[in-house]
Amino acid sequence: MHTFSRTEKGCCKKNNFTILKFIAMNKNGYLPTSDAGLVIWMNNFKSKIGTYAPITGITPAEVTSVTNDAAFFQYIVNSLEVFKQTAHNVTQYKNLLKHAVGQQHIGAVPSIPALGIAPTAVTEGVFDRVSKLVQRIKASLNYTENMGQDLGIVAPSVSIDPETLQPVLTIKLDAGRPHIKSNKSIADAIDLYVDRKTGTGFVLIARLLKLEFIDTATLSANALIAEWEYKAMYVIGNDNVGIMSSPVSILVKKM
Repeated sequence: MHTFSRTEKGCCKKNNFTILKFIAMNKNGYLPTSDAGLVIWMNNFKSKIGTYAPITGITPAEVTSVTNDAAFFQYIVNSLEVFKQTAHNVTQYKNLLKHAVGQQHIGAVPSIPALGIAPTAVTEGVFDRVSKLVQRIKASLNYTENMGQDLGIVAPSVSIDPETLQPVLTIKLDAGRPHIKSNKSIADAIDLYVDRKTGTGFVLIARLLKLEFIDTATLSANALIAEWEYKAMYVIGNDNVGIMSSPVSILVKKM
């Protein structure tokens, strides 16, 4: 998921109104989502927090706490990976023990790995604590964007050009009615069009603020089955932007 802010940089004209480019910021913020990524992030934060602590109100005890948190979290993540690989090896051993496979031999029983000396154990909530520290750092009068980038506490952003946006529609029958879903992206809405194969072509049936729509229209009186086709275009403000979606179609039967 993303949140978006408009910026004047890179704006362009279309149909006598201004389309603004967008900056997309990850809702998850500055923290990676994977354990391996969190280890890397924490090690960077740990190695640099001491430099900025005196000017942002972070105490020596809190710097030590970050160091301990980083070391113990990395130890646990690394231990988990070792156990996963060991479990895999033992499973493979067990499978060969049950049934021979070709010329393979089970060899020696897998040994329990040595994890090394554990660092100082810490309490739960490593990233709850670090998140509170980050809030205090950003609230400091001495905080700068460069400091945030160095500590890794600024969420990454990416420029998105509405001119290239294109909806993707999916469709299925829901109680015999077409159920259309779309990815709304940064748009305020989508305009949904339908062609019911009656000779009128595609016509606008709805401007959708939500990502789903159930078409409750009925077949014509003399039709038992028909193929309906849908396509959509993004809306920002009151205007269409980007590229029309690829059409999707579905067979509808009279209920």
